[in-house]
Amino acid sequence: MEQTTMPRNHKKTFLLFFILLISLTAFATMALANYSTIKIDAAVVNVRTGPGLSYDTMTQIGAGDRVNILEEKNNWYKVRLSNDKIGWVASWLVNNTEISAATNTMGTVTGEKINIRSESNDQAAIIGSVTKGTELTVLYQENGWTQIQYNQQVAWISSKFIDVKPASVQQEAPTTVSTTDEKSASIKTITIRNEEANIRSAPGTTSSLVTTATKGQNFDYVGTSGDWYHIRNDAGIDGYVASWLVDLSADTSSAPLANVSSLAEATVVIDAGHGGDDPGAEASTFYEKEATLKTAQTLAAKLKAVGANVILTRDSDKSVSLRQRPAISNQAKADVFISIHYDSTENANDGSGTTTYYYHERDKALAKIVNDGLANGPLPNNGVRFGDFQVTRENTQPALLLELGYVNNTTDSSMINTDSYREKISNTIVQSLNQYFKK
Repeated sequence: MEQTTMPRNHKKTFLLFFILLISLTAFATMALANYSTIKIDAAVVNVRTGPGLSYDTMTQIGAGDRVNILEEKNNWYKVRLSNDKIGWVASWLVNNTEISAATNTMGTVTGEKINIRSESNDQAAIIGSVTKGTELTVLYQENGWTQIQYNQQVAWISSKFIDVKPASVQQEAPTTVSTTDEKSASIKTITIRNEEANIRSAPGTTSSLVTTATKGQNFDYVGTSGDWYHIRNDAGIDGYVASWLVDLSADTSSAPLANVSSLAEATVVIDAGHGGDDPGAEASTFYEKEATLKTAQTLAAKLKAVGANVILTRDSDKSVSLRQRPAISNQAKADVFISIHYDSTENANDGSGTTTYYYHERDKALAKIVNDGLANGPLPNNGVRFGDFQVTRENTQPALLLELGYVNNTTDSSMINTDSYREKISNTIVQSLNQYFKK
């Protein structure tokens, strides 16, 4: 039999292919080694849009769920869920139930082909479109616009073209025995914030439905059970509503809000954002939690110097839950609550300056006065904005959240963590509060 030989150029091709195959196999092995899967043991863990408690909840996972870890940052895991969504979970909560677990709200698109925009206005850039019947995860609504999760980013759709209803979660939120906690001293009325809200027979999304309440409907506050409020009204409705679907109002009959005419008579709660296991945003040389604490301490010292009664939600690097922060304000019947934060963007130097956030309409005047002061500071000012933050939403007292610069902006960051900047910002806030109480 005649022996055949492979042409030399074919040998080279085969050799190159073999080397490439070995390289790809080695790369795949390395990739798999760095791509780990974890099983969730906690009852409920929030999956957030970014690595921090200040980011919005996009969905929930619970006991038995498995997620793939893509990377770790500041004690947060970037994970891929079973439906291929990408989000972040706190590493310390993988085996522990998150204190303030919330649910997501779903919206169904009602228009034939609707634009998705980068901001809440008709002139904002169009980043995509959706068709009738598409379901979207809703974060919150304001001024005729609905903020949604779209392609793993925050986006906006006109509220005219989306039907928003509460959605059930994968796991029932943990509950406690219904008790009257520290907030009951000031909470009197529960007002429905969403277009619709389910009232259930027990605290949990799997409990039987009592009725459906509509936006603006009021109920008497009875007690708190985990993340649910026990409510009732004169029409005979008695049940539980999720805390993330309602607004709170103060009891002005038995415990009226203080009517002080000077800062020296006021009780001011200063909330240093993040802390402990939650570092907040990351700068090149410091974490947000460090800057917020130093700023809060500087501001507290200046307020005390003019005679104000000052309460700090934290005075050291410790964890304080989002639920505790407004509760401290409510219990103290604070005249003002100010939460201190520093901002960040996905890409460095994309944002700069200070921003003043309010939630309740009653706080817009306070927000404007404080923001007018910040506008005269060393950094640009982004104005007054509505913000759906738990520390302001669940506050029955006048409350603001201040973003005092961007930690990943070169100019902002060079100022933020300095004594001179903290002095200027604190003086500005004290002057603004003086003006507020004299009005």
